[in-house]
Amino acid sequence: MRRFALLTLCLATVARAEFKAAYVDFQRALVEVEEGRAARQRLQVKADARKKELEGEKVSLEQEAEVFKKQEATMDDKARRTRVEGLMKRQQDLADKVQKAQVEISDAERKEMATILPKFEAILGEIAQREGLSMVFDRASSGLAWAPPYLDLTNELIRTYNARKAGAAKGADAPKAADAAKPKAGGAPTK
Repeated sequence: MRRFALLTLCLATVARAEFKAAYVDFQRALVEVEEGRAARQRLQVKADARKKELEGEKVSLEQEAEVFKKQEATMDDKARRTRVEGLMKRQQDLADKVQKAQVEISDAERKEMATILPKFEAILGEIAQREGLSMVFDRASSGLAWAPPYLDLTNELIRTYNARKAGAAKGADAPKAADAAKPKAGGAPTK
């Protein structure tokens, strides 16, 4: 019995010593990697265009409401009721468009970021294996309230991601440069 207790204590100590965890802030990483910044800029352009369009409709509706207020006293009940119903319908249509635009922008953002997250996960897997980590938590979705900053892998994830994207871009440019340096049929290499 004594040996079993000692063995259990030793195994528990070894198990605790082997468990290493870290965390990453995916939201911050998405904002700070070059591809994430570019995606956010594209989304912002779409959102701004949609907002401008909806603002135009809002101004038009407000102007029509002002005209109605000025003319309301001179209208009969049927005409007034018809105008009010028309304004209310336009107001509801505008509210629906605003809500639809918000959903569209959210969906577009989710799609843009969905292309980046699997790449993040692959890089984190490599970092975790290299560092001997048992688990890596997402700061936002894990319920992590506090952890020491030295366990934060976000900066390393961002650096590695951007370095790989830059390396991939250079690698894609290398064949173009090599093709340009090849002599064309009957000629000298182009510059």
